[in-house]
Amino acid sequence: MIAIVGSGITGLTAAWALKKFKDVTLYEKHQEIGMAAFGAKQMVDGKEVEFDIPFRTIKRDYYPTLFQIYDKAGIRTRAVDYSFRVESNEEAIFGFRSHQLFGIPFGVPTMDSLVSSKGRRIFSDLLKFYTNAKDDWKRENPSISILDFLIKYGYSKEFIYEFLLPTFALVNTCKTETVGAYPAETIIGYHSRGYSYTPQETASFGTRDIVNRLTNGLNNLQLNAGIQRIYKKADKTIIRFANEEKEFEHVILSTQANQAKDLLGEGFDLEKEILNEFRYESSDVVLHSDESYFSNPSVSLVFKIRNNYDKPEVTLDLGRIIPELQGKKIFQTWNPHKLPKETDTLKLAKFERPVMDDRTAKAIGRIATLHSNPQCNLWLCGSYSLYGIPLLEAGAKSGLLVAARLANQQIDDLIDL
Repeated sequence: MIAIVGSGITGLTAAWALKKFKDVTLYEKHQEIGMAAFGAKQMVDGKEVEFDIPFRTIKRDYYPTLFQIYDKAGIRTRAVDYSFRVESNEEAIFGFRSHQLFGIPFGVPTMDSLVSSKGRRIFSDLLKFYTNAKDDWKRENPSISILDFLIKYGYSKEFIYEFLLPTFALVNTCKTETVGAYPAETIIGYHSRGYSYTPQETASFGTRDIVNRLTNGLNNLQLNAGIQRIYKKADKTIIRFANEEKEFEHVILSTQANQAKDLLGEGFDLEKEILNEFRYESSDVVLHSDESYFSNPSVSLVFKIRNNYDKPEVTLDLGRIIPELQGKKIFQTWNPHKLPKETDTLKLAKFERPVMDDRTAKAIGRIATLHSNPQCNLWLCGSYSLYGIPLLEAGAKSGLLVAARLANQQIDDLIDL
């Protein structure tokens, strides 16, 4: 028997792949499957609409593993208008707009990017980054931070502090300063993929459809699981619940690293030591109807960078990208610099995301060494456990890697079966 602890994208992927080969039980501490646990259902014009929190978008060139899984599981996606505008201390300095011509998607800078001197410098440096960053990085110490890299190669302050670092503070859900310490390789590998344009996509029927399809055919799913401890007794791995203990051949621990560490008990000192190397930062996400957060109806996403705030405030106009809303003014704001009025607030959620730095890169290597041991029966996986970004891709891929190992299959074969 195999226990999978945690039902975010990692646990869902591992369960979906392994159920064809093994007796699997998926455990979740919430009363909802983890990936959908923070959603909100609201009545809109007499109809119930379920909102994903956070709203998730993916791109085919950045999330290849995730799209393979979605395609095989029958999860349909659709393109969304992810046009954005960057405002620095209330001044519009850069933007990008999505278009389609004869069904072919493409994107162009907004007039803000060409009219303002800051916008022109950002756009010029963005082209430079696309063209040169990969080759420049190859000549560097592999551990150089993205901030040191950008300064060394002469990128403008506007590009560094008012575009690249703030936008990745959203992608990684962390402070702008924290992004500066990320290894340059992770940002360059994500962002400098040439000039080709692929649209942002989202699950056509939301996260609810994702979790339903990935758990279809899974016989054992335990919500409100109440796991108290995971420990080793002799060579056996035991999960202690409130009223019983169960022995498992393998346990896949697919929670966040900090949560995983707190679950581990006797016999897993090395694993706890490694998990302790991963740091997390938290962010608020609020679903609301306060139109003061969004003053530009021509784009879908607005970044607001303000002095004395360590993260950008980013607001998404859901009415532009969710067809059921038919343009109704409902928004989702990450890192709100102020909270909406209570009467406009629909739901407030807090999320933690792993921070990537040289310390965590070494810990990821130690996880790979643990997993290479033929006697391994506790598997640490999640978005934190693979090098690089984006997080959903890393989470799905880490779940597949462990599933392929336990099923004795190649990843591509595992997906195609």
